Amino acid sequence: MNEEQIRISPVRKSLTRPQLMFGCDRVLFLLLLIVCMALGLPGGFASQNYFNVFLSVVIFFVGTHVLRNITKFDSKAFPIFQRSVKYSDSYEAVPPATYKDNY
Repeated sequence: MNEEQIRISPVRKSLTRPQLMFGCDRVLFLLLLIVCMALGLPGGFASQNYFNVFLSVVIFFVGTHVLRNITKFDSKAFPIFQRSVKYSDSYEAVPPATYKDNY
């Protein structure tokens, strides 16, 4: 291969697109679905409390609308939030063990 030739590698769209369900982040959508099912099935149909069924349907549609708007704004918002939870609120300039060893 000549040095003047440029190597071209294919980039698959499936590797660069965010993984969405119904236009929402996949993890958040499944969490919303589980919460709505937990509210609607045992607390609604099983106990014949149809207000809970109606409430779970309303929460589902409003929640998917909110999650779609968040995903349209920034599709990487939830993974960034997950990563930021791991960080500490503050970091000391010098860890205590290192400070004692140096002085």
